Amino acid sequence: MSHLINAGWDPGRLNNKLYIDSGHKIINMNAICSGYERRNLEEEVGETINFLDVEVYQEEEFLGRYFVGGMAYKHHRGDLRWAASGIPKFEYEDHNYDEIIKMVTHLALSQFDVRDLHKKAAFRLGTGSPTEEYFENPEVLEKFAQIMRKPYKVRFLHPIFKEAEVEVVIPKMYFKPEGTASMISMAYGEDLSRKEEITRAFEKGHKIICINIGSSTTDVAMMLPDMTFDSSGFFGISVGTSNALNQVRSQLYKDYGYDISKIKLDFLIRKYKKVSYKGNIIDLESISKRPMEDMLALLKTRFFDQLELRGIVPGEAGAVYFSGGGITFIEERLENFIHGVATKLSIDPLFEDARGYFLETKINEILEERASTEIFDADEYDECLGVE
Repeated sequence: MSHLINAGWDPGRLNNKLYIDSGHKIINMNAICSGYERRNLEEEVGETINFLDVEVYQEEEFLGRYFVGGMAYKHHRGDLRWAASGIPKFEYEDHNYDEIIKMVTHLALSQFDVRDLHKKAAFRLGTGSPTEEYFENPEVLEKFAQIMRKPYKVRFLHPIFKEAEVEVVIPKMYFKPEGTASMISMAYGEDLSRKEEITRAFEKGHKIICINIGSSTTDVAMMLPDMTFDSSGFFGISVGTSNALNQVRSQLYKDYGYDISKIKLDFLIRKYKKVSYKGNIIDLESISKRPMEDMLALLKTRFFDQLELRGIVPGEAGAVYFSGGGITFIEERLENFIHGVATKLSIDPLFEDARGYFLETKINEILEERASTEIFDADEYDECLGVE
């Protein structure tokens, strides 16, 4: 399976992230709508990710024409679809192909090459879902993986792609809880070597807690000194940045009549801090401060409640690692989250899960290649060696 391209796909509530390697990362809005013929007077130019107007086929079946990501957000006709809160990301029903379309479109985009407009690409794909969803809906994940083993063809319709077509197939697909992906990413380098600070903590017998703060959920995982995960340390908390962003949206509408979507607000706070609206300079960073503090306070309460319920002693941790896009709003307030325990923040929080899923595929690639060279299984080796 050495011909498979390793990739990590993180289907976030607001943004989708794809990680092929450290030099190839894609982020786009988690949005989709039906595609249609638009009337353009002038040639459109820009990044290809902004022009995902595609036709998608599953084997020979035509699934439809779609606008994906930012294209959908900008050009939808009242039919924009987001990932609905409370619905498993990989729930598959007849004629509901949204997650499939978004996934294969971005995988195809990652392989677009103007020098080769008709390509075929096979992937070993790592991905995941919120912790509670992962453990409660394993049959949903398996069914989705089976569907993704079929070949898909993505035809790019916007002129910027010069009629490119990419066939995508995913014969190998692995799922992990979101918290574990972040922990793996923060513990290992791209070459799968363990990072020194992890080794030092584990040599002292400490556990490491990873907290991944997303839009709708926060996922927790705990790694033990033998580099395995503590089964009692897996849990999800229904708290994320959406709580705070919705409060900010309400305040903006009340004070300024500014009706703004959550995805746009999220983007503006991260990038610009202040915006101008109808002659008013609005300090988004200042307005969002209190809602974010309230969100963090609620998160801490529920986090420590879960630790107590599970018999986990916080002080046994050697460090608490934070990842996920949510930390970019509150990073200065995360120090000493667990009293007396060192805090480490991700340097690439938006992509930490996607990179963790990517590293999982590399690990599985090694295991698969190793297994393919074995003639006998472990019991047969014992028999040959005369081990009782």
